[in-house]
Amino acid sequence: MADTRQRLADTVAVVTGSARGIGRSIAERLAGEGARVACLDVSPARLEAAVAEMRTDGLDVHPYVVDVARRSEVHEVFQRIEADFGGPVATLVNNAVWARYQAIDAIDEETLEQMLAVGLKGIIWATQAATAQMKRRGAGTVINLSSAAAVMGLRDSVAYCAVKAAVTGLTRAAALDLGPHGIRVNAIAPGMIATPASLGKFDQPTLQARERNVPIGRFGEAGEIAAVVAFLASADSSYINGALLMADGGLTIAGT
Repeated sequence: MADTRQRLADTVAVVTGSARGIGRSIAERLAGEGARVACLDVSPARLEAAVAEMRTDGLDVHPYVVDVARRSEVHEVFQRIEADFGGPVATLVNNAVWARYQAIDAIDEETLEQMLAVGLKGIIWATQAATAQMKRRGAGTVINLSSAAAVMGLRDSVAYCAVKAAVTGLTRAAALDLGPHGIRVNAIAPGMIATPASLGKFDQPTLQARERNVPIGRFGEAGEIAAVVAFLASADSSYINGALLMADGGLTIAGT
């Protein structure tokens, strides 16, 4: 749905992992606020279907299939994006993630390498490629998706918590490196968001118990995370840099 404020009009935004869930909602929101959005995902079928549906709503979105874990692919696709859109990227949203939830004694090398490759290396590669363009532009904003799990921990999710905590540290360090170039770097830490992927991890009694632990009494919606992203991408957040914004309904302050 288009947003009449058009805070991002005539800018180029890139959203990784944007074929479904939170990533898709972010792409929709940024396009609704006037951005021209490059939608990146590793799944060609899911991406083409998502972009086709978003275009029926009149949104200016464009598909790019890429594996963010591969540095050469990422840098090449950002060059294509700049050429296709006729200008540099203004906003990068690092949303792509590959997750498997395991206790520490169950983690295997292949799983850990894949989680790090997508969830940490992928952010670094995309940030390198995007900010090279932002530096020429003289401004830009990078928004990383962390998690409430990075702050409070989550049982049987050691690698996931570790990767998301690393994203928070990466965000703060990158904000120091890139701030002098007019580039802001921030992170968002969603709590439990009602997407099919997240809800599908638990049985109904567990979901009900988790929902009761949220102080406002419900899980979040993907659109609520997208709204925070749009705020951080806009000039309304012009003095926010190196921050971790909790979007968790108060879950982390509840301490459960």
